[in-house]
Amino acid sequence: MRSPEPTPTDVEAIADILRKRAPLLELLADAPRDQRDLRDGLDVSRSTVYKSLQRLQKAGLITEENGRYALTGFGRLAWQRHDDYIARLSRLDAGRRLIETLPDDQQLPPTLFEHGRIAVPGRHAPERPLDRLSNLGERADHLRVLSPSGMPRFLGDIHANVEADEQTATIVTEVDAMTRLESSYERFGEAVTADGLDLYSVSEELPYALVLFDSDTLGLFGYEDGLLVGAAFTDCRDVLAWGERTFERIFDCAERI
Repeated sequence: MRSPEPTPTDVEAIADILRKRAPLLELLADAPRDQRDLRDGLDVSRSTVYKSLQRLQKAGLITEENGRYALTGFGRLAWQRHDDYIARLSRLDAGRRLIETLPDDQQLPPTLFEHGRIAVPGRHAPERPLDRLSNLGERADHLRVLSPSGMPRFLGDIHANVEADEQTATIVTEVDAMTRLESSYERFGEAVTADGLDLYSVSEELPYALVLFDSDTLGLFGYEDGLLVGAAFTDCRDVLAWGERTFERIFDCAERI
């Protein structure tokens, strides 16, 4: 006989159980255990473990055989989904300040933050996002860059790589930033004429920086009052496709220097 479809209340109750009994479920996800194993692993009383097991059994999340408890097929899948959700939420929380710098009117792929690698400055690693940018940039054959500032810190390195035939790059930045690059980089004139390094400017403000490393990885950088607050990196195909479209849309409006 087919089991009845769960009601919303049932699903909400299961979600609540998964949240409240997470430490116990995490132990059972490793291997079946008896009550003594669970008490020792959780450092709680016998009655606490007993009540938790009763509730988990009633919800169909665990089963008992010969005094040992194990996740049911449904319980294992439900726990995996719950665990994945918490991990994704944790990554979102880690990138919260970065996310808050991004414009509300632009639809950015949530997978960039849910599955991507978040890099934010730390007390003992203030250069973490830029270090990640540098490491990826050194390995890339071609860079496509949208940046409010033009990433002046890396222009010299990119120029040197282009001259050594190790890399090509297309950089799009704001008009005012291009003016600052011209005054701050002493070899700017040579960079403009370098074969393989294409510099463009746009009149619109760029709300974030976006870097496409070949066609394999995307980096998105958020700023607050001109200061870099963090970056997200991913090789997700959907996010890369979004990045390609975003770059092309702005590039089509740019003027070559």
